[in-house]
Amino acid sequence: MLTLQEIVSKYRRGENLFDITIEKWKGIKDSLRSLEELSDLGPIIKSVRMGGAFCLDYQENCLICPLESVCKDPQGTYQTIVKLMYLYASSGQTELKDQTLKYIEKFLEELTEYKEEFQQRLH
Repeated sequence: MLTLQEIVSKYRRGENLFDITIEKWKGIKDSLRSLEELSDLGPIIKSVRMGGAFCLDYQENCLICPLESVCKDPQGTYQTIVKLMYLYASSGQTELKDQTLKYIEKFLEELTEYKEEFQQRLH
């Protein structure tokens, strides 16, 4: 998983914000998939809740961030992942872990689509 320091470093080097975000979420997915002890879930949840590259770029300007609707939609994929992670943490039910992994995969697909749409608008 990417740490906040790694995200900041990549951001300062001018790496693509979508690429940083996708890398972050791939790391979360891999960490959750390989999780053996429920007690080790804390850092994964922390990474899910931690701001990312777009938060660095748009800080107090969420309304103009390309991912604003992704973060704020209470029924959206991101908020669903957060809810599932907490449910899994409190219950330990394997099916919740599997469901969370599916939503993370869906979120990665959405991020890739947003990246493509955003790049098309720029050109």
